[in-house]
Amino acid sequence: MLEMEKSKTLRLLMPQWQGGNNPPYVLGAHLLNWLAPKTDGPFEEVPVDLDASLEKEQGIVAKSSLLNQARSAKRLIHEHNPDSIIVLGGDCGVELAPFAYLNEKYDGDTALLWVDSHPDVSIPEDWPNHHAHVLANLLSVGDKEFVAEVPRPFKPEQVLFVGLNDMIEALHSKPLRDMKMDIVTPDDINEDSSKVLQWLELRKPSKVIVHLDLDVLDLREFRSLLVANPDTYDKMVGHTPKGSSIETIIRVLQDVAKAHQIVGLGITEHFPWDAMALQNMLQRLPLIGDINKKDKPIVNWTL
Repeated sequence: MLEMEKSKTLRLLMPQWQGGNNPPYVLGAHLLNWLAPKTDGPFEEVPVDLDASLEKEQGIVAKSSLLNQARSAKRLIHEHNPDSIIVLGGDCGVELAPFAYLNEKYDGDTALLWVDSHPDVSIPEDWPNHHAHVLANLLSVGDKEFVAEVPRPFKPEQVLFVGLNDMIEALHSKPLRDMKMDIVTPDDINEDSSKVLQWLELRKPSKVIVHLDLDVLDLREFRSLLVANPDTYDKMVGHTPKGSSIETIIRVLQDVAKAHQIVGLGITEHFPWDAMALQNMLQRLPLIGDINKKDKPIVNWTL
């Protein structure tokens, strides 16, 4: 393969929804891809089973479909052998194959910024939805078949949580309690990015990988989040921990990119409430849709 072909960024669209059992993530992923700036490198869309069984297998909802999709993503990535990857999801489980690939490619000389309100280190015994397991799998914890998809697991000292403010108890489950996991809270990055930059400077990784779950953003500013259901929005505003602003997250990631080489960026869990409602409306109007259609979008409230 020519050198010019090796040096490239793969853009991977993976509209996976079963990990959180929420079909609207399919629309959310496609909208993300449409909204994101166009890129010149290769593009692939990971096939996703839209009619997957949501039966629980070994404690994980839709395990077979999720494993098949992770393996499809892995095959597509290895066909291109990219130097860097952009992932547009879908639920957080879309990060399994691309981040495992990048950590192996760079011999573990990476840092992983987990920019998320949740730690995603649950195990099947505690939580059935795989999108909450993915970082545990990347750390070689959890279901053995998902862990087997990670040839070079991340070490706890490679990971920094950025913006974490919910479900922190998952870090204290039996498999995780002996792992020291560093955390930067929303308050820590409110004024500047120094705590993130200092953490990176201490570790001096050659490459940085970024997971960006949009739920790290404050629902009072950004409402395309599962938690921002219009029917219960006022209630959720009252008791949901305050997240980070859009400008704060932009500034942190720009500051990191100015000081370090970012080779992975995954953006996940875009839940477009207004677009979903409009899509359903259009599907039920005369001439353009079906006037006998009565069903509305189904939303799963179990994170």
